[in-house]
Amino acid sequence: MERGEVWLRPEESEVRPYGLTSGRTEPAHPLPLEAVLIAGESPHSAVLGREAVLAVELCAGEPRSVAELVAVLKSTWRLPVQVVKILLSDLIDAGRLELTVSERGVPGSETDLLARVLMGLQAKWPGVRPGGPGGDCAAA
Repeated sequence: MERGEVWLRPEESEVRPYGLTSGRTEPAHPLPLEAVLIAGESPHSAVLGREAVLAVELCAGEPRSVAELVAVLKSTWRLPVQVVKILLSDLIDAGRLELTVSERGVPGSETDLLARVLMGLQAKWPGVRPGGPGGDCAAA
């Protein structure tokens, strides 16, 4: 590298993911992709990074799923899913976001996942019910 050459190019000036998460690899709160977040009531005293500001702004308009927030932050700043979950978890701890819990309770088991998938499919196609041993579906 020659003297006076710029070390950072504008396209390389982004903070690496481990810098955003302080080296953490797991969020403090379990955040499945279908979990829904809303803007919190905490006073806005802490300075937030641009990624966090966008997440809070998106949730202020209407409740957003973790999947929606991941999609926006991934497309905007190429952040990995796990980094976004850690960022969202930090915002929950700061009171800037709130995690809404459904009446089904905290997700976690495979049975719970399959039940959520089935409910989603039934909501999309209400007239279709699971078939018998052959797995064929029939109209109700």
